[in-house]
Amino acid sequence: MLDALTLRVAFAVAALTLLLLFFFVTFRGTRSRYSLWWCIALALFLTGSSAYLLDGTEHQVWANPLGNVLLVAGAVGVWSGARSLRRAPARAWWLAAAPLVTLVASVLDHPATNDWSGGPVFLASMSLLIGLSSRELLLLDPGYSRVRWPLVAVSGALSVYYALRLIAFVTVGPRAPLFTTWFGTEVTTLVTMVLLVVVSFGMAGLSGEQLARDLTTRATRSSEELAQAAEVQRSLLPQSSPAVPGYEISGAVVPSRGVSGDFFDWQRTDDGLALTVADVMGKGLGAAMIAATTRAAVRGTLPHRGTAEAVGTLSSVLSEDLTSTQAFVTLFHARLCVARSELTVTDAGHGLGVILRADGSDELMSSQHLPLGVVPDQEWRTRTYRLGVGDLVLVFSDGVLDLFDGSLDSLRQAADLATRTSPTAAGAVGSVTALASRVSLDDDVTVVAIRRTA
Repeated sequence: MLDALTLRVAFAVAALTLLLLFFFVTFRGTRSRYSLWWCIALALFLTGSSAYLLDGTEHQVWANPLGNVLLVAGAVGVWSGARSLRRAPARAWWLAAAPLVTLVASVLDHPATNDWSGGPVFLASMSLLIGLSSRELLLLDPGYSRVRWPLVAVSGALSVYYALRLIAFVTVGPRAPLFTTWFGTEVTTLVTMVLLVVVSFGMAGLSGEQLARDLTTRATRSSEELAQAAEVQRSLLPQSSPAVPGYEISGAVVPSRGVSGDFFDWQRTDDGLALTVADVMGKGLGAAMIAATTRAAVRGTLPHRGTAEAVGTLSSVLSEDLTSTQAFVTLFHARLCVARSELTVTDAGHGLGVILRADGSDELMSSQHLPLGVVPDQEWRTRTYRLGVGDLVLVFSDGVLDLFDGSLDSLRQAADLATRTSPTAAGAVGSVTALASRVSLDDDVTVVAIRRTA
């Protein structure tokens, strides 16, 4: 048989090789907690085995206890890695308890002359920790991975082997032929080295499985958070149409990605209604956050001022935030005066409004300004439109254009669609959003309608 020194060197070389392979291939590829713990365990097994090479020298007095402690700490790493598969926490005192007890037992057992110092505590700790690792694998969900069953068998067998070593050590002693033949350093090193190689490849499979499950969990959590954000955003939109004498008012948003960078808002004023439609550059959660900030600013600055003054104030309030996020916002802001039947508009780069007259003609409400966030200081101007009985005002976001051919002619096509079924404000909004709900959207779709009825 090979002597103990040769086998320990071979074990150290095998542990080093596995450590390098596992770190540079498995851990760097998966970044899973399990693979990290296994790398730590391999490093501890390597250094612990190397410490035993000093047995029989003057350094044995510290090297032998150190080897015991490092190997037990490596077994702690194996157990902690197995617990990480279940996302079970490992408390610091749990991790330190077995190595500390092993250290005390080894130091008190004459390590200068006894190369088996602290032997019973060392063997008991190894058997217990490896057995606990096997138990952790058994506690995983039945469908976790088929790889775990060979690992359960191997780790369970190794735990039993160390338990038998402990029994033999206590009953006959480490120098007895029974112990040296079946449980001596040579046999144990060879068995452990073979099992270490076999187990490492199984560990790689479990690391990949842990990564896949972590990604699935994150995706599920992200989907849930996105759904919650969408629900909050929907609750911030107007929940009912305002009662304005002589007018019907309706609006809706169809987001392309759960949350939207579009929003509309209306508020009653002393003379009628303040209406805002805005579209933040981009899509998804980032655009939705900027939209929420813009809506809050709209609520605070627009209702009680003229449209030009209000948009100017809003531009100043949002300028720093839009510049820092490199975003811009197109905005349509209007005041409806019921007594004069007039709609006064200031348009910041939106330009997607149209008035469908009761006589069948139409009038586009083009923009005279750049979007908010492009040029900090603009001279904001207004346009006033007089509304007759039966006139319908439609304001869209640019996502509506994508429902057709994407050109500005799509604005008239959208207006035709809106009035094809019903001339009412709610019917116009419903026709457009029904089409948006049936197709795959690349951009958010918003539509607001105002119709004079009397």
